Amino acid sequence: MRGGGLSTNAIKLWPIVAVGLLVVSIFGVMAVVSPTASHGNVSAPSPGPAALPSLTHFGHTMIPATASPKGSTSNAPGCPTSGVTCDVSYNWAGYAVYKSTYRFTKISGDWTVPTITGASGTTCPDAQTTWDSNSVWIGLDGFNTGTVEQTGTSSDCFYGTAQYYAWYEFYPSGSVLAFPVKAGDAIKATVTYTGTTAGVPQFKTTVTDTTSTATKTSPTTGVTGALRESAEWIDESPYYNGFLGLTQVGQIKFTSATAVNNSVTGSISHWGSTNVYWLLSIDFNYVLTGASLSWAKAEPAATTSSGKDFTVAWISEGP
Repeated sequence: MRGGGLSTNAIKLWPIVAVGLLVVSIFGVMAVVSPTASHGNVSAPSPGPAALPSLTHFGHTMIPATASPKGSTSNAPGCPTSGVTCDVSYNWAGYAVYKSTYRFTKISGDWTVPTITGASGTTCPDAQTTWDSNSVWIGLDGFNTGTVEQTGTSSDCFYGTAQYYAWYEFYPSGSVLAFPVKAGDAIKATVTYTGTTAGVPQFKTTVTDTTSTATKTSPTTGVTGALRESAEWIDESPYYNGFLGLTQVGQIKFTSATAVNNSVTGSISHWGSTNVYWLLSIDFNYVLTGASLSWAKAEPAATTSSGKDFTVAWISEGP
């Protein structure tokens, strides 16, 4: 799906009926017409989104930061020296497993809801009172295709107010808010392929807050064009009329990361270095010097010896 540029004016929010301004009072579907799911060079984002009546997760497929073939950025700072292929992205940080012949049927992962740095209660340390977002999720597809089947949590500074919430999404359809969460809550999540209906691949997601015991399983949903070629564990800088600022949070830690392909269950590292992609999230000012993270947004560490666990470090908000 690598191709032409991405217009930053391509996202439009359809009218919705919202009750209140905060996520704790709004749990429903927001229909979104998202930017074209093409990969390649991306035009600079607009200065920032207009205020929304409520917040939601705006996911997107992986947007590579260079037009070069995957694997050409092995000099990216922080890139592990072995076991992975390194790449850079404008919106994803973490790990993806991809091969055009793979057909994933399930992905699993656990994490702790990251805490917004400097937040005091529900007040964010955001002097500009704009909208920053930091979304942690697992999913299938989207690394080199036009759909993403995903579920996760977000830590947002929503116009000065700290908001934490769980959601699921079958991109390019809009996300669905599942339930509020708290910083530090333990999360377990799965995305499962359930078969086809009239030739359309079907998926369901489950996200569980094991701290509060809240859980949400999505309806089984058809996703036209889903290929199941990739599985991902990601910290995302969401996209709405340009990239939102990446909320500053403490360290993100994924654990128990596994995926199932053709009835074989494997950790991230199981799939081999040519199929495992380490993704550094960068902003538009980044230059691949091989020595500086000055313009990076989030950096994943190497996986542990089990291949199932890794951390992601926030570096900058980014433009």
